[in-house]
Amino acid sequence: MSDVVLEKALELGKLIAESDKYKTMRQKEAAMMSDVDAMMLIERFQGLQQRHQLMRMQGKELTEEQMNEVYALEDQMMANPLIREFAEIQESFQKFLNQVNERISEGIEGKPAAGHSCSTCGPRS
Repeated sequence: MSDVVLEKALELGKLIAESDKYKTMRQKEAAMMSDVDAMMLIERFQGLQQRHQLMRMQGKELTEEQMNEVYALEDQMMANPLIREFAEIQESFQKFLNQVNERISEGIEGKPAAGHSCSTCGPRS
């Protein structure tokens, strides 16, 4: 039986990879990754995150100025249309994966997940 479950999981993975949401996300990612300005912003942000994480690991608190630097760089990133579009489709894809996980849980538990309100799932039997 576990072989069947694993085979169905592989099949589900392939269906997800064929979905419009996944394909669109990959296209937006490729566009973003090929843009020099977008990549410079992302690299700056990642460097800033690493420096701040190192500070926190050393037990240091971030100053208000450092936090404002993070917020300003996030704003700059979201002002870049390629980064913003990728972030939006990535969030949409993550919601889709959460819905898939809810349905799997529903199949395991035999009942809708608590707070389940997926309007695309159709009527309950």
